[in-house]
Amino acid sequence: MAFYRICPDCGAYLDPGERCSCHEECLIEMERKEKATAFVEKMVKEERNGQLRLAV
Repeated sequence: MAFYRICPDCGAYLDPGERCSCHEECLIEMERKEKATAFVEKMVKEERNGQLRLAV
């Protein structure tokens, strides 16, 4: 008889008391995307006519 549980989000098999790391991985990925978006927003400027240009 096996004692385990399955993560409802990713389907991983977990030992009793073990926490799944899928939530941490998701948070890390979201933080990486936010940093990339902030970098692009910093590097690109929108002109009055709606065109985008590099802010050099």
